Parts: sequence; C-alpha cells; structure tokens
Amino acid sequence: MPFKIDWEHAGVYRHYYGDVTVAERRASLDVICGDRRFDDLRYALTNYLEVQAYESSAEATAEIAAMHIGPMFTNPQILIVAVAQREDILSAITDFQRLGLVRTPYVVFPTVPEARAWIHSQLH
Repeated sequence: MPFKIDWEHAGVYRHYYGDVTVAERRASLDVICGDRRFDDLRYALTNYLEVQAYESSAEATAEIAAMHIGPMFTNPQILIVAVAQREDILSAITDFQRLGLVRTPYVVFPTVPEARAWIHSQLH
C-alpha cells in the first residue's frame, strides 16, 4: 500500500507516496473512518508531496466525496487538511470541494509545516 497512517494526539496523519490508485485512496479512508478513534479526531492531515502517479477521475472523486458523508455526521468537528503541490492532485481536491458534499473545512497547503501551523491555530 502506498500510504502510511499515523494516529496523533488529536488527529490522524496520512502520507501517500509512490503510485496511488483510487482503490488505495478508498482503502485508506476505510482504515481511518473505521477506526474506533475516528469519532475523537479533530483533524485529518494528508500529505501528497511524495506521490509519483495519482489515479483520479470525476466519478472516483464523487464516490470518495460521498464516502465522507456518513463519517462527517458522526464527527462533524473534524478539519480536513491536505498538503499538495501537483496540479492533478490540486484539481481533484478542488473538484471534491465543488461537489459540496462535505461541510467541514477542507484546506490545502503547499507544505506540512504550514498545514500544521493552521491546524494548531484552529485547535487553540
């Protein structure tokens, strides 16, 4: 699997690397949302900086956005934060946001330190 998930004090840090497929993105979401710690999360931080290839389509983006609806009802306080610089990933995130299925904040930063600083400012 081209992802690693680290559970942190108030959140979860997902790090994608290498070639990332839609199936693997679904799998990582299932791991996070299916964990007993999910309901207590305040943020989910995803790092896309080491992705080499990123499989995406409009249909897959809509499906993954829809997969967020149930978990967002059980944990509406969660912040969704991404770290990305590749145009294809940024475009997929923008498409996800445009769908409007997730009402929680979903923000993107170019670096992990910037993302973590923003999360810290929101939680304190």
